[in-house]
Amino acid sequence: MENNKSNWIFLLVSAIILAAVFLFVGLSLTGSLKNNQQTSQGITNTISVVGEGKASVAPDTLEINVSVSEVGKTTALAQKAANDKITKIGDILKAKGISADSIQTTNVSVYPEYAQTTTPVAPSANAATIVQSQIVGYRSQQSLNIKITGADFATKGGEVVDAISVIGGVNIDNTYFTLKDQTAAMKGAREKAFADAKAKAQQLASIGGVTLGKPVMISDNAVVSYQPIPYYNMKTAGAVADSAVSNAPLSPGQSDVTMNVNVVFEIK
Repeated sequence: MENNKSNWIFLLVSAIILAAVFLFVGLSLTGSLKNNQQTSQGITNTISVVGEGKASVAPDTLEINVSVSEVGKTTALAQKAANDKITKIGDILKAKGISADSIQTTNVSVYPEYAQTTTPVAPSANAATIVQSQIVGYRSQQSLNIKITGADFATKGGEVVDAISVIGGVNIDNTYFTLKDQTAAMKGAREKAFADAKAKAQQLASIGGVTLGKPVMISDNAVVSYQPIPYYNMKTAGAVADSAVSNAPLSPGQSDVTMNVNVVFEIK
């Protein structure tokens, strides 16, 4: 009788221990599966929104891209002709008080110029002809990027464009306004973008009947755009600038810095 009672107690204790082991293993597996789900699918119970903010600021820099293209019988003659025009441009910029570190050479290239010649195989009018390419000279191309800053930079930029165009044979490819430092504008646009994202998230949370929590992920993207301005695209062949376009004003207008912010909020 005593032996049966001892066996029954032993079996009961063993069953309790085994049940506790199964419970512990089950809880561990549940937690592991939950962590794996969050790892593979991202954070659950969230709202993801995109906010946009814009800041308008006045540009402080005018950039001018110019280029010259000259042909000579030899590479040396072609380069000399191009260099002479680049030197004249440099003299104009120096006279306007534009420092050398505001002038950057963006391209220098020299390559052969070809012309096609046709030679009849026979004197007959219906005879086939041979087309050949022959080097007739060399072309030298050089390009400059000029940055104009400081007081009255737009007015000075217009004067520079007018003076360069008088040289003749100089291409003024384009002009555009920029900002030397976009930090302050981007900061303001970013703050507006986050506020916009939070307002959207709060609205969605209210519609869904949940409470908005803290942000768990934030990323941003900036876009800088400028209003169109009058620009020159002169490709003269030795002629001086037309008085109808000379002294055309350049207006800096406003630069728009747009910031997009992606934010993921917790919901409760």
